[in-house]
Amino acid sequence: MKYFYQQLFGFVSVVLLTIAACGILFYNVMSNNVYTQRSQQLQSYAKGLIATDMSDADIYKLGTILREENVSIAMFDENNAMTYPSSSLDTNSALTEDELNHLKNGAAINLKEVQMNFTGEAVDNLITVYYPIIKNGQYKGYVALASPMSRIQTEVRELRNSMFIAFGAAIIIGIMMSFVFANYQTRRINKLRKATHKISEGDFDVKLPVESRDEFDDLMKDFNNMARSLRESEKEVERQENVRRQFMMDVAHEMRTPLTTMNGLLDGLKYNMVPESRRGRSLELISSETQRLIRLVNENLDYEKIRSNQIVLVQHRFAGIGAIQTVVEQIRELAKVKNNILRYECDTDFSVYADYDRFVQILVNITKNANQFTDNGEILVKAWNEGKKAIVEISDTGIGIDEREIKEIWERFYKADVSRKSTKYGESGLGLAIVKSLVDSHHGKISVKSEVGKGTTFRVVFPGESEL
Repeated sequence: MKYFYQQLFGFVSVVLLTIAACGILFYNVMSNNVYTQRSQQLQSYAKGLIATDMSDADIYKLGTILREENVSIAMFDENNAMTYPSSSLDTNSALTEDELNHLKNGAAINLKEVQMNFTGEAVDNLITVYYPIIKNGQYKGYVALASPMSRIQTEVRELRNSMFIAFGAAIIIGIMMSFVFANYQTRRINKLRKATHKISEGDFDVKLPVESRDEFDDLMKDFNNMARSLRESEKEVERQENVRRQFMMDVAHEMRTPLTTMNGLLDGLKYNMVPESRRGRSLELISSETQRLIRLVNENLDYEKIRSNQIVLVQHRFAGIGAIQTVVEQIRELAKVKNNILRYECDTDFSVYADYDRFVQILVNITKNANQFTDNGEILVKAWNEGKKAIVEISDTGIGIDEREIKEIWERFYKADVSRKSTKYGESGLGLAIVKSLVDSHHGKISVKSEVGKGTTFRVVFPGESEL
């Protein structure tokens, strides 16, 4: 059964059961109310008759008037003998001994659907009231009044017919409202189903309208969040796939160049195509390209070990100025080749909590990167402490990095300046990728500020012992 019909059946069932229950309850209450009102009316006649202490002639006149209203009246003495309308001593009522005792105790008796009159003769349905006569605290008999049930049944029947009409209209309106509401809910579910179908076909640009009114809107909100996450995941997967393809191309490119060079030189040496005077230089080139391949492989292995947490950091607090001086001395000769000024600013009491070798590796890679993209400029290594934290900034006045490329510089083999892929110091494009992984391994933070044509600043923050 479709959800629409399930909803419609459920709503209609609730409506019908509610109307039926309310109708039966209302009918019973109103029917009892009609009987109660008629009984109270007959009791009021009896009370008036007793209170006025009428003579026999007055009672006869009253009986005549009440008969016009289909009300019969009779009076009995304390011995249960009828005194009106007949005074025969052998005319007694049909009340039982318990009912007579009830009257003697001063309580009235109301009976409905009685099948006999005051003297026990069979008659049509009557509603009968017996009301005791108490004078000066003594029981003097009782008054009996009766009225045919036909009049009351006519009123009840008219009430029932009116209720059927009202409840019939309510059922029709309820069914119509159930249809509208079930259709409304089904349309919302169909929207969600169509959106889910689009998701299954790979279309993640789906957004459902949300009004935050009920659980369906909460479900649609969650669906929109899911679609957005899937869309972002798809973009990330596509980006990673592009990175993977680029990685394979870069690895092939980086390895092909030295291998091609080495192969050409070896062929020349093998077939005596290289003059004797150039054999030494050829062997030096082969050795240089071999070392380049070894560095490329080692850097890739090092990067993968760092990413997979296979390296063990031996962290301790040490004086950072010595490490910075070592880095500056290593890179200074490279800086001179490009006419760059390399200097540092560091307090003598500067200290770092890190792995010493990895700390030096981080600074070397960043400083080499700064020197690679700077010509006739200046490179500054600046370090200081903020509490237990150690902060190192490496600034250059080089070509800078476009804002759109800053997020990508941490990718393996990514190079901001493609034209420098074959420069002397821009060998693999792995330096910054390794730096990012090492900083993350130290639970530190690295950030970049750059402006094209004006230079770049790398900031590395190493946390203290208590912050790890």
